[in-house]
Amino acid sequence: MKNIWTIVKKELARVFTDKGMILSLFLLPPLTIYLIYGLMGMSAEKESNKSEKYIASVYVVNAPEQFVIEEDTIISLKDFINNLKTDEAFLNSYNNSFVINGNVTYINESEFDEYFQKLKNEEIDLIIKFPSDFAGKVELNDANKPNIQLFYNVNKTYSEKTFSDFSVALSQYQTHIASTRVDLDQLIVFNSIPENTGDVKKQQGSILGMILPMLLIIYLFTGAMSIGMESVAGEKERGTIATLLVTPVKRSELAIGKIISIAIIAVLSSIASFLGLVAVMPQFAKIGGDADVFGGLSYGITDFVMLFMVMFTAVLMFVSMIVIVSTYAKSTKQAGTLITPLLLIVMGSGFFNMFTMDITDNIIYYLIPVYNISLSLKAIFQFDMGIINWLITVISTFVYTVIFIFLIQKMFKSEKIMFNK
Repeated sequence: MKNIWTIVKKELARVFTDKGMILSLFLLPPLTIYLIYGLMGMSAEKESNKSEKYIASVYVVNAPEQFVIEEDTIISLKDFINNLKTDEAFLNSYNNSFVINGNVTYINESEFDEYFQKLKNEEIDLIIKFPSDFAGKVELNDANKPNIQLFYNVNKTYSEKTFSDFSVALSQYQTHIASTRVDLDQLIVFNSIPENTGDVKKQQGSILGMILPMLLIIYLFTGAMSIGMESVAGEKERGTIATLLVTPVKRSELAIGKIISIAIIAVLSSIASFLGLVAVMPQFAKIGGDADVFGGLSYGITDFVMLFMVMFTAVLMFVSMIVIVSTYAKSTKQAGTLITPLLLIVMGSGFFNMFTMDITDNIIYYLIPVYNISLSLKAIFQFDMGIINWLITVISTFVYTVIFIFLIQKMFKSEKIMFNK
């Protein structure tokens, strides 16, 4: 028993006196879970808060004024919506708890074309168009129910949500009118007809834009990590780095040679990934089944060129980041431990963009290393990538790579780092 206890103490001491082991076993796992799901939660909460606080811009054409059916007064649409916004007793009478959160403006039919163009330009959220003789058709109990058109733009953030909210409001208005009827066949007073003015292709691309950037950026980084992690740390561990350093080859040349060889393999891997992505694109049409979720997707040569260049520069930067860690580490085990925080940052940048369709035009975001890769991939998949922002991403990522290579050369010249002193 004494011998067993001695072995137990020896093994426990080996673990608890190794800072790297403590970090990888006890600190990184909970930190990884916390960061991944925490970032996902933060992103979802941020989007939810934005949605709740968003004030929609709604325009109503030919809104019905107050009218009478068989001595029962039908209040105007304007008064009805105001009551839905403010009157709790009125809301409770319809057993309704939803909130109409929007600025509603009432316009004439002559202004419709002007505001329809604004809707197409994503400047407003919704247009509700009543027929000019709406009240007359309702009063006559005409079998041909009047049609109410609801125009929205699926490419504008929250426009579709605004459409859904006001569809419910119109349903409640129909209930208000139908309350004057006795004949159950006449409880359907009007028909609500949705009209999407947005780009369906862009909408379908936004679905891919939520998922693929995260998967791609993680795959590219882990691919570079698998070949770059032991590039220098492995040489140190095997004791072969000393032999290389005493050869007539300059250390700066040795560092660049290491980087180029790893980069070639990583770039070939990224090309293979890119070709696989190109090949699978047509298959996305089958994922939606009858719903045709991805059926309208059609990426052009320009989109694929943009995508490849972002992936290409991303791999070069990832390789240089990993070689820095590998050069600093004393062993491949330590390199793996030190690379984990970088992997978390890469994963976090992918997760942070998952729950929103918004693509920022702020140039600053396209200068942030790693995050700009995730943001650019998302923009490309959503057909929303501007040439300026793409150039900024590619050029800035390449510049970061050059800076990292310069740092690696400096590290190779340090005896303390290269010989673990």
